[in-house]
Amino acid sequence: MLEPIPEAVEMPRGFRAGGVGCGLKADGELDLGLLVAEEPVAANALFTQNRLVGAHVTVCRRHLATSGGRVRAVLVNSKNANCATGETGVQDAVACCAALAQRLDCPTEQVLMVSTGVIGAPLPRQRILDHLDALVAATTEPNGGIDFARAIMTTDTYPKAISHAHDAGRVTGFAKGSGMIHPDLATMLAFYLTDQPCGDQATAQHALTEINDRSMQRVTVDGDTSPNDTVLLLHPAADPARSDAAPAPVANLTEVAQALARHIAADGEGASRLVTVEVRGAASERDAMIVGRVIATSPLVKTAIAGRDPNWGRIVSAAGRADIAFDPGAARVWVGPAEVFRHGRPAPEAEPRGAEHLQNERAVRIGIDLGMGSAAADVWTCDLTADYIHINADYRT
Repeated sequence: MLEPIPEAVEMPRGFRAGGVGCGLKADGELDLGLLVAEEPVAANALFTQNRLVGAHVTVCRRHLATSGGRVRAVLVNSKNANCATGETGVQDAVACCAALAQRLDCPTEQVLMVSTGVIGAPLPRQRILDHLDALVAATTEPNGGIDFARAIMTTDTYPKAISHAHDAGRVTGFAKGSGMIHPDLATMLAFYLTDQPCGDQATAQHALTEINDRSMQRVTVDGDTSPNDTVLLLHPAADPARSDAAPAPVANLTEVAQALARHIAADGEGASRLVTVEVRGAASERDAMIVGRVIATSPLVKTAIAGRDPNWGRIVSAAGRADIAFDPGAARVWVGPAEVFRHGRPAPEAEPRGAEHLQNERAVRIGIDLGMGSAAADVWTCDLTADYIHINADYRT
């Protein structure tokens, strides 16, 4: 269910990564990460739909528009969201981009900066500037990829990085996220890098939206979204002279994105179980995704799983308020291998098997067949435990 995180992350051709500690986190932990392309590459982005946005969202949008979607580097800091910091926050982000651009000998607009962490605190800009030389040097280290993944962590308990080799090239993805996770976009940062062209800007943007719809749009931890959500796709610019160059398959990128989405759900704040919500028998994939999101977000469903209770009533009730038509009398519900509800009636004799599944498996599955068609979707979440409350009650104190 969960793909192992590698000890060393292989990068696609033409990319480097690294991470250093600049004092944003305590005890010298890594908190400043860098992705570098040897030459300018094409970039596509998706950003938070929250009306409150971090300063980096404003700067990224401006830089992508000015550069025509070309990027040399992405600078990422954790521990500080640089959000609700006014024009000063924007200027701080631009200054960091400009200083890094000088070191890479590229235009400022070809550098993006992304921030994550506590909202409302001024960005410690000088600490970042003082560590840029060390950060650039760190991208030549063999463990640069996993260091980058560690540097962008906030309340994550482990780094999230996946790399897949394919016949035509490699796809490597990084993500962070543990709390404030919910569409739209799902609160996280995600970076997908490939050495395969993904087509022109319009084609690649459509591909990124499709990838996101099947990955980060299907993960939820707590129903909250952040003002800093960002997804970036970096890929070689399409060569208009080569009409035979096939774009990178969306399936390869989606595979990596979904693996990262599952890790975000598994590492949800306070989580003890990764939960896959399987929706089957829907009239459309969209209907299945909507029902899955509602079930996955339900505090009653999530606390039942934390209590190892195969509470089918909570699952059916959540599906019933998703505003998607189905007949509960024709539905089926399962918890692991146990069908605990069928054709409008409970199956109490199956519940012990469902409880055993919840008790013994770290990655559990629950599901509902709506009996309306053949469409399906999986949504990923986690259980809701008392530790979630403690983590967020103490987040700033």
